[in-house]
Amino acid sequence: MTATTTDYRSLNAALGILGIFMLGIFLAWYLTKVHLIPLPKDPVWASLVGAFWQTFATVVIPYVWAMRRLGLKLADMGIRRAGFVDSTLQGCLLYSLALGAFIYCSSDPLISNHLLRHLGAGDASITLASMGLIAAGTDLATRGFILLTLVRYTNLAFAILIQNLTWYLGHINEIGLLSGCLGLWGALGLTLTLGLLGDVVALRTRNVVGLALAHILLNLAMTVYIRNL
Repeated sequence: MTATTTDYRSLNAALGILGIFMLGIFLAWYLTKVHLIPLPKDPVWASLVGAFWQTFATVVIPYVWAMRRLGLKLADMGIRRAGFVDSTLQGCLLYSLALGAFIYCSSDPLISNHLLRHLGAGDASITLASMGLIAAGTDLATRGFILLTLVRYTNLAFAILIQNLTWYLGHINEIGLLSGCLGLWGALGLTLTLGLLGDVVALRTRNVVGLALAHILLNLAMTVYIRNL
C-alpha cells in the first residue's frame, strides 16, 4: 500500500467521521424542531424523549457507523473495562471544577431560580435523568467518537481542536448560566479547561465510560445542591 493510498484512506475516514457526526447533530436538532419526532406535551417528559433522541442521533448512529464503515470496535472508541477506574477517578476530579464553579455562582438568579428548585420530586428525577443522559452522551460523542476516532486518522492537534469545538457546542447553555457570574471569558475559559483536561484523561486511559459516569455524578451533585438552596 502506497503512502498516497494511505493518506487518501485517512482523509476519507476523517471526512466520514465529521460528516456522520454533523448528520447526527442535524437529526437531533431538526427532527424535534419541526416536530417530526412527536414529543409529549409535558415539558419534563418532552425533555426526556428529546434526550433519548439526541443520544441516539449523536452517539448510537455514529458508533454503529464507525463499527461498520471503519471496522472499529467499541473498545477503540473508549467503551471498555480497561482504564475504567482511572477514567472515573480522574473524571470526578475534573468535573469537580465545574461543580465548584456552579456552587460559587449559586447566588446568580439563573442558577438560584433554576427549574429544578421548583419541580416536584418525580419531575425533578425525570429532569435529572434527561440531564444525566445528555451529559454522558456528550462524553461518548465528543471524546469516544470524535476524539478517539479522529486521532487514528489525523494528527492529534486536529482531533483535539474538533473535539473542543463540539464540546463548546454542547455546553452553550452552561456557558450562559455561568457568564453572569464568571463573565463570558471566565465561562469560556472554564469550558475550554474542562474540554482539554478531559481530552487528556480520554487519551491516557482510552476509556470514556468513566468520564461519562463522572459527568452524570456532576449533574446529580448539582441537582442536590440546587434543590437545597
